Amino acid sequence: MGVEMAPLYPNRIKDYIRTIQILVMCMVCYFVVSCKHEGPSGAEVPSTVQDSVMAIIDEIAVGDQPRTVLKSQLLRAFRLHGLIQNDSVKKLVLDSIARNSLRYRNEELARMSAEHLQDIAVAGSDTLGIAKAHWYLGHYYLRQDQIDSAANKFYYAERFYRLSGDFLNAGKSVLNLAIIQKNQKDYIGSERSTVRALEFLEGTVGEERSIASAYNNLGIIAKDTEKYDLALEYHNKALEYRREIENAALEASSLNNLGIVYTNMGQYEEAIAMFDSGLENDSLYHQRPITYAKLLDNKAYAELQGGKKEGYPEAFMIPLRLRDSISDKSGKVQSYLRLSEYHLMMDSIAKSHDYAKEALALAREIGYQRGEQESLQLLAKNSEPAVALAYNNRFIAINDSLQKAERSFQDRFARLRFQTDILEDERNRVVQANKQLQLVLLSLIAFALLGYIIIQRRANQKELLYQADQQKANEEIYSLMLSQKVKLEEGRQIEKQRISEELHDGILSKLFGARLSLDSLNAKVDSKSVGVRQSYIQEIKNIESEIRSISHELNASTFNSEVMYVDAIEKLLRDQCSIHNIDFDLTSDHKIDWEKMTNDKKVHLYRIIQEALQNIMKHAKADEVSVQFAQLVNGVRLIIEDDGVGMNIHKVKRGIGLKNIKSRVKQIEGNLKIKSEEGKGTQITVDFAV
Repeated sequence: MGVEMAPLYPNRIKDYIRTIQILVMCMVCYFVVSCKHEGPSGAEVPSTVQDSVMAIIDEIAVGDQPRTVLKSQLLRAFRLHGLIQNDSVKKLVLDSIARNSLRYRNEELARMSAEHLQDIAVAGSDTLGIAKAHWYLGHYYLRQDQIDSAANKFYYAERFYRLSGDFLNAGKSVLNLAIIQKNQKDYIGSERSTVRALEFLEGTVGEERSIASAYNNLGIIAKDTEKYDLALEYHNKALEYRREIENAALEASSLNNLGIVYTNMGQYEEAIAMFDSGLENDSLYHQRPITYAKLLDNKAYAELQGGKKEGYPEAFMIPLRLRDSISDKSGKVQSYLRLSEYHLMMDSIAKSHDYAKEALALAREIGYQRGEQESLQLLAKNSEPAVALAYNNRFIAINDSLQKAERSFQDRFARLRFQTDILEDERNRVVQANKQLQLVLLSLIAFALLGYIIIQRRANQKELLYQADQQKANEEIYSLMLSQKVKLEEGRQIEKQRISEELHDGILSKLFGARLSLDSLNAKVDSKSVGVRQSYIQEIKNIESEIRSISHELNASTFNSEVMYVDAIEKLLRDQCSIHNIDFDLTSDHKIDWEKMTNDKKVHLYRIIQEALQNIMKHAKADEVSVQFAQLVNGVRLIIEDDGVGMNIHKVKRGIGLKNIKSRVKQIEGNLKIKSEEGKGTQITVDFAV
């Protein structure tokens, strides 16, 4: 929206001279502040440039010194800031200098500080710093009456404030832009900008003043476009906010605006009531004499339009004298125009002409084109036809020039907005493309992760199924082994029974017959025969008794499940420990009734011992393993103990072996305890009911 005006050549020479002076001053200050010394009072002077500049900034923030001293301090801080190495501190200093330079009306220092701040912020991609620089430059150009450049800066300030997330200052920036647009009669653009400002500002605590300014701007737009009812609505909202912040001067300004709207509507009594309400503030004359003069002048005009004839032209002279005393030149133009219009109404053509000439001269002097136009209109009315034609032609020329400038402003701003919107659309397109790319990448990662999880779960399920099948197979093998042992013992029992029957029915019968025969020979009575026969008979009896005993033992039930199960455990221990050269000890309480224990529990106990032995062989580095079965009151206790390296049970990795042990203990509804210390071995205890 327009190209910023470049400085004139003489100003450029002055800038070069000023730059050289600044460099010299910086060098001198550097040597001064880098030397640490004490002043006459003994107070230590800061040893670094940064400390010195920050001390100056703090003094300015307090603001308890004369304006001339503060302006001098600002200039000194600016001259020293270039020696600061830290960009963050440098931006803080430049921000303070620019803000306070505008406050104390040192516009050139504000401009230089803002431009330096912008350079550093751009180099560091600091959107907030860039926004502040545009904000300060916008105010600078506005005070220099470079409207295009001011609008440009406020436009970009709003954009960068919004990008940095500072929506409050974004609203204030776009509000300043809206006021500029309204002054340039870009009413549509101004209305849009004001509504945008309200979107940022409304609902923000402490910003009632800015919100009131926004509604005031909308009210002026509505009044200038002759939408008077809407203008009243907006001005009343502005008045409500200004009353809320208890600012009597701003409240009087809103009452003045309402009175103007009523005057334009021809409702003079309502207009006079508004002006009177504004004049009720006794302090307004001293605090805001410009507003006070406006209220007096506008009230006098409304009363004149309402038919009042008394008190004129003195009613217009009072605000004129007040404006003259405070050098309010634009206000004086307005007073001259009102006096010219009044005398024209009174047919005092000469006086009307004189006041219109005064207004025209002063308006031209201060560049007040609206006042110049109104003066030319009045001069055309109170002059001779030939002269009036010249005034009308001049009025038309100025009006055309103003309209051309307004259109040019609107076109440039529209072009700026269009170009910015293109850049914004391109940026949004790139951002959207990046978001889509990120979404695609995240989707691919998510699908890949999901695929990995599915594959891993399937692998885990296969492993679990394999382990379950293996466990089932092992249990079947063990059950088969026990079954084979039972069958083997049954076969042994049958064979023993057969041998027993053979001994009893065969050999024993024959021996019994032989004994009977020998008994029959006892008829021989010689002592030698009797003694020999008797010894043989006794020997046969002994053989008979021994064979009977053997027969009974063979015929007895020798199938003992305790011996079978404990033997299986002992074989497991012998097989495992012999491979790793580990001693083992197996103890089984004879009180345990293994017959009552189900084969399922026996299998789980067997597997628990097997898993424990595998862990001991892999990790324990043990020399001896002990396995004990003990009878409890309500069950059985299994203790597996080793003298290995032990472990920290809180930090040990939860392996598959330990999980299997826990799972099997859970299946037999048992209780598992693991006791271990590093260097002191490990003890696993399983208690379960039979």
